[in-house]
Amino acid sequence: MNTQKVNNSAWFKELCNLVRSDLEGRRQDNHDRRPAMQEELAEISSEISGYTVSLSNPKLSPTVRSVLEQSLEKAVKRQQAIEQTLAESESLRDAVETVLDPETVVQRLSRLDEVLAANNPSMGNIELSLHIDRIDCYPDRRVVLRTCKLGALAGAVEMLSVHEDSQPHDKPVKPRRRARLRVDDGNDEEWEATAEWSADPNRFAGLGEHWFDETEYVIPDRPLPWAVENAEAVFRRRQKAKLSYVKLAREFNVSPPTARAAVQHYLSEHPDETDDVNLPQGGQRPPKFDLSKFGHEARALWDAGTSKLQLAKKYECSTPTIDKAIAWSYEQEGLPMPTRQNRKEAKFRQARRMLDEGHPLDDITRELGVSDVTARSYLRESFAKEGKPMPDLRRRRET
Repeated sequence: MNTQKVNNSAWFKELCNLVRSDLEGRRQDNHDRRPAMQEELAEISSEISGYTVSLSNPKLSPTVRSVLEQSLEKAVKRQQAIEQTLAESESLRDAVETVLDPETVVQRLSRLDEVLAANNPSMGNIELSLHIDRIDCYPDRRVVLRTCKLGALAGAVEMLSVHEDSQPHDKPVKPRRRARLRVDDGNDEEWEATAEWSADPNRFAGLGEHWFDETEYVIPDRPLPWAVENAEAVFRRRQKAKLSYVKLAREFNVSPPTARAAVQHYLSEHPDETDDVNLPQGGQRPPKFDLSKFGHEARALWDAGTSKLQLAKKYECSTPTIDKAIAWSYEQEGLPMPTRQNRKEAKFRQARRMLDEGHPLDDITRELGVSDVTARSYLRESFAKEGKPMPDLRRRRET
């Protein structure tokens, strides 16, 4: 974008006409009021002189002096306001050309483009605050974007604003002032001031409605989930070809849970229909082990102290299969499979029996397939059940 292109653009010509018309009307209004303001200014100057003379009297009472000082302060403020208005009226024409300088407009628009392209959220927020007044969102998915036409004109907002006591927008709640964004730019003073200004929700206060545009958008409905959108097609295909969810998913290029969700959604929307496809669950399973071939042997080894993990490695199966094989062996004899506590108590009895028969501790540990510490704990538990103290096995070994 260049200066010539901006000058020839329709939107810039229209904006220039609006600014000149608004400022010319204000200048004319100030010009019409100029005689009255000059007359008032003369009266105020006379009043200030009178107050000054009166205050120079050292014999004034404190009360009178206080009243005079307040009156003088009020008169001085009014004098400054009138002088400022008259000065603005004189410089208004020159200010118009400064505001409408196309080169400045190009710089502002280029800066907006560069900041947005740099992916800097804080700087982008500040730049957009020059152009966007507010964004209103409604429950019916409508979004109204309110933009200010003066965003590309430096100083135009301050020049064209008519400050009043009322809020610029008739809102049910007072806009909250945003936190000032932290910026890091070469021109610190300018950007600090811009950051402070952009955080003010009433930064466009005093501008007429003709300086704003409102664009309404409607957020489209969220797309339906694939399972919902294709529920009927998936259900009909399953009923026709009697496909499993795995094959159905492969055909529609989705996952099996998605295919299942599609069928279930269709059934929830059509309670009168049913899924007539009944396929075996779990797919093809490997053939089961013949427990009769190793059940008795596994039980004997287990009773002898071989662990189930060792048995699983021996017979190349899982430990649950070993459990089933041992349980099967006991069932063949009409016996329940012993619990862990049953087996422990059996070892207690076996260790005690061997001790009573005169076997040394080494023979007991070897027979039970346990350590000497475990064998001692078995014997200690056995004597404890009888309420007897554990004998000293060291003396027993010596005898």
